[in-house]
Amino acid sequence: MRIVVQHWNEKYHVQFTWGPLEQTYRVAESSLTQGQLEQFARDLIPEVERVFLKMAEARKQALV
Repeated sequence: MRIVVQHWNEKYHVQFTWGPLEQTYRVAESSLTQGQLEQFARDLIPEVERVFLKMAEARKQALV
């Protein structure tokens, strides 16, 4: 899984990519400090992995 953090439009965009699948979470820059943003991304990983597995299964079923 690749994690990219970008900043634009006064928001942080935390993007998780796993193969052809992506999830992006947006957070107002005023909500978190840089250190909190890093912890936010780490804390999301277990849930992001769970969602990716569901997404992969849904994609597989749709392509059948």
